[in-house]
Formats: sequence, C-alpha cells, structure tokens
Amino acid sequence: MAAVIVWTKVEGQEKYKALARRLREASRGDLQRKLTRAIRAEGDPALRAVQGRFRTVDVTSEGPGGSSSGLRARVAAATRISILGSGIRIRVEPKRVDPRHGRTLSFGVNGKYWRHPVFGNTQVWTGQRGQEVFYSTLQRFETRWRAGIERAMDEIARQIEG
Repeated sequence: MAAVIVWTKVEGQEKYKALARRLREASRGDLQRKLTRAIRAEGDPALRAVQGRFRTVDVTSEGPGGSSSGLRARVAAATRISILGSGIRIRVEPKRVDPRHGRTLSFGVNGKYWRHPVFGNTQVWTGQRGQEVFYSTLQRFETRWRAGIERAMDEIARQIEG
C-alpha cells in the first residue's frame, strides 16, 4: 500500500471530464498526451520542491544514534507525481524507500513519530520524528496549478474545436 497524499483537485472537474470525453470521441490521442504533459509540467516545480525539502528535513532523535542511513535521500528519490482525472497527486512510494518498513519511514520523515532499533540492533532502540513536508511545501503551488491546468485545458479545447 502506498503512502498517498493528494494535494489539489481541479475545480470544475466536469469540464476536465467533458474535455477527456471529447478527446476520446475525436480519437485525438496526441491531444490527450499533450494535455497530460502540460498538466505534469505544472506539477513538476512542486515535485522538485517536495523532493528538495525531503533532502533537508530535520529529523530529531531521542536516544543513541547519530549516523545517517540516507533515509532523507531515499524518501526524496521515491517521491513521484501522477496525473489523475481529478488533479495532480504527489506521493512517496514506500517500497522504493524500504521494501519492509517504507510506509512507516515515509510517514515518519513527514512529521510522524516512529521507533526503531539503531541500525538493526534490537538491543538499542531510538525514536525519531521528522517535520511535516507536504502541506507546508505544496500550499504555495495550488493557485499556480489551478491556473496552469485551466490554461492547458482551454488550449486543448480550442484545438479540438478547430
């Protein structure tokens, strides 16, 4: 199961769905791909911002430890963007972070508390907490996303209508 964060939805989803239906009816896969690329381009700056924030997030520890396992970099590398019928989704793919504990680690770096043995030593445990990343990073992109997605949809609609 993936740790999923859905940030923004396109207002007027009906307009987007109607446009998708018109694209299918017009058999214009090229325009559908163009729309998907345009929407992805609107989300890419936010994706890079989230990845950058994960690389620098402050993770506090209690107890022994102190060495880095590369968790921040793994979470940043596992952060992906998807285009949905309802908007843009930016999520961390937990299995890319760690096959066994990726979900816990992903949520932990994003502000939740987690406890674990220090480098696998079950005799020595530590607790850690990251900082919230998604909301604080993405909130500044919402207005830009909405406007950019609307522009892309209007452009494709004009091309369908000729």
